[in-house]
Amino acid sequence: MMTGRSASDRRAIFIWAIAFSLAMARSGVVVARFDLGWIGSLAVMLLGTGMVVPFVLALERSARNKGDLSPAMQRYNRRMILGSLIYTLGMFAATFGYKSWHPTGVLLWILGILPSIGVLLMVWAMGRLLTEETDEYQRLKLTQSALVGTGALLVIGTLWGFLEQFRAVPHVPAWVVMPIFAITIGVARCISWLRA
Repeated sequence: MMTGRSASDRRAIFIWAIAFSLAMARSGVVVARFDLGWIGSLAVMLLGTGMVVPFVLALERSARNKGDLSPAMQRYNRRMILGSLIYTLGMFAATFGYKSWHPTGVLLWILGILPSIGVLLMVWAMGRLLTEETDEYQRLKLTQSALVGTGALLVIGTLWGFLEQFRAVPHVPAWVVMPIFAITIGVARCISWLRA
C-alpha cells in the first residue's frame, strides 16, 4: 500500500477535471448558440457529460495507487455516472416533449418528473455509499463533502433569491439546484483528494 498521491496522479486528476469542466461549458455554449435540434443538442450534452468517465477513472486509479479505493466507492462512482446520464437524457426528453407536444394533465406531470429520476438515483447512490463504506475515515470525508455541497447550495440559493427578488439578477429556474450541488460537492471532494 502506497502513501500519498503521486505527482502524476495529481496531474491526471487536475487535467481530467479541467477537461470535464471545459467540455460541459463548451457543450452549454454550443447548445445555447446553435440550433442543433433536439438530437444534436442531446448528443453535444452527452459528449460533455461523458467526459466525467475519464475523470472518475483517473480518480479511481489514483485511489487504487494510494491503496484506498474501496468496492463501495467503485459502486458509487458507477451509480453516479448512470444517474448523471439518466438525468441528462430525462432533461432533454422532458424539454423536447414539452416543446413539441404542448402536453397538459398527466403527461405534463410525467414530463416534469422525468429528469428527477436521475437525481433520485444520484441521491440514492450517495445514501448507499454512506451505508456500504466500511472505512470510518472515508465516511467522514464523504459526509464532510456532502455538508460543504449542502452549505454552498444554501448560501448560493439564499443569496441569489434575495438578489433576484430585488431585481439585481435574472431569474434562475429551480432545477439548477442539482447541478450546483453536484459541482460544489465535486469541488469539495477534489480538494479533499488533492490534500490527501
